[in-house]
Amino acid sequence: MRTSLLRRGTAAAILSIVSAGLIALTAPAANAQATRTWVSGVGDDVNPCSRTAPCKTFAGAISKTAAGGTISALDSGGFGAVTITKSIILDGTGTQASILATGTNGVVVASDTADVVLRNLDITGSNPVTGCGGLSGVKANAANSLRLDGVSITGFQRGVELPLGTANPDVFVDVTLHAVNLANNCTAGVSAEPTNGRRTRVVLADSHVSTSNQAFVAGPGSEAWVSSSSLSLNNVGIVASGAAVHDMCGNTLVGNATDSAFTDVAAACAPAATPAPAPSPTPAPTPATVQVEVPVYVPTPVPATYCVVPRLTGLSVTRARAALDKAGCELGKVSKAKARAARRGTVLSQAVPARLEVRSGTKVAVKIGR
Repeated sequence: MRTSLLRRGTAAAILSIVSAGLIALTAPAANAQATRTWVSGVGDDVNPCSRTAPCKTFAGAISKTAAGGTISALDSGGFGAVTITKSIILDGTGTQASILATGTNGVVVASDTADVVLRNLDITGSNPVTGCGGLSGVKANAANSLRLDGVSITGFQRGVELPLGTANPDVFVDVTLHAVNLANNCTAGVSAEPTNGRRTRVVLADSHVSTSNQAFVAGPGSEAWVSSSSLSLNNVGIVASGAAVHDMCGNTLVGNATDSAFTDVAAACAPAATPAPAPSPTPAPTPATVQVEVPVYVPTPVPATYCVVPRLTGLSVTRARAALDKAGCELGKVSKAKARAARRGTVLSQAVPARLEVRSGTKVAVKIGR
């Protein structure tokens, strides 16, 4: 009898140890972050943010999403202001996904290592008609890169604010604004005014900036390329102070109280020169019954060829050179800058931004980590 009781006690102890081990093994899985999460107008932030149990807000979902992951909107709704401190994609494709920011910022990016994409979102201040209801629709205090696709921002003091005030001043931060609609922002539609020596490059393409005080403001440390965009019906079109804003073709800059002007116009955008009229033939000294006209030879212009600069950041010098050769460009000056161990020997920045069309043979200078 005593032996039987001892055996029962031993079995219970073993079962207890095994159960504790199983709990310990499964606990991390419960807290793991997903690479794809979801928000819904009828969700709840206590949920795991899965497709079948979505969260209510972007702020609630971002803590449950792994760096480099995507938060998608399942349906239309207002998903709240959010601060981003890691690489992430906020995607409202197929829905009317919105952020309402009353007296504050809509989206704040605050990490030097973050690559952030905002896609198909409607970001609105508290009074989108008169403007100034919110501070900034999107404010990037620090980022590695930022891209807005199909984003509408209305009713803020600044639609997109790019102070970018911390990090290595030798590294450019690339910002792409594609198909954005910025309206009724009382101070500026886009404000690219980096601080503390930070440098940023902005590409604005296929976009509209209207009914704002200043459409595009560029300060020292910034450079911008604008194509196929309308900067119209503002108080001031372009404000470039110690910076360059390049006209890359297809832009409309009319209807502003002060249009101002682009810093320069790309050679490819210049209208074709009107050929000079052929000189009249010199009359013969003596009357002639037949007048012979000498044809004027006009050489056919050879069209220039172009290449689209590839993205070189993160590549080795050898791979960067191969990518440039394949695109029809050339590798220019290679300089070195201090970098984290993980980025040594790779391209940190390129003098000509990726996806920019330039003449074939253009030399693209790069900086690599050492």
